[in-house]
Amino acid sequence: MSRWERRAPSRFTNTLELNDFVTTSATKGLIAGKAGMSGLTPMVLTTGTLAVATHSVQVGKYVQVAADAQTLTLPSVVIGASFISVNTAEDGGALLTISPDSGDKFLVDIAGAAGDDDKDIINTKATQNKYDFVHLVGLSSVGWLIADIRGTWVDEA
Repeated sequence: MSRWERRAPSRFTNTLELNDFVTTSATKGLIAGKAGMSGLTPMVLTTGTLAVATHSVQVGKYVQVAADAQTLTLPSVVIGASFISVNTAEDGGALLTISPDSGDKFLVDIAGAAGDDDKDIINTKATQNKYDFVHLVGLSSVGWLIADIRGTWVDEA
């Protein structure tokens, strides 16, 4: 045995099978059929303003939206605040818009350019897949960082 190889401790006599692991939706990062994302509790919302004390990762929550043509408005940036919004409609079933507060922006927009104040990001209905999501983090006093994203999103014109 080379110095880089390790043997399993003797108390492990069985090998792991594929079904020993939690089943996940393919490439979605969500546990299929479970009520949690990395231990967070979902909150089902329709159009409304998000609040750090109610909807944020800091309080163990994430937001699920399944209805069509919904807009979630972010609060004024709180540095370090983190929101996850998941579109749980069936494929092609729902347009979802995430809107920053009027004085805030996405620091880098979907296209990869510097963001503009009060410009939304949109999960388009025509290309939407169940479990498309965006994870936003308050990075500076004027803007949100798009920390992670899945699906087809576009910038407001």
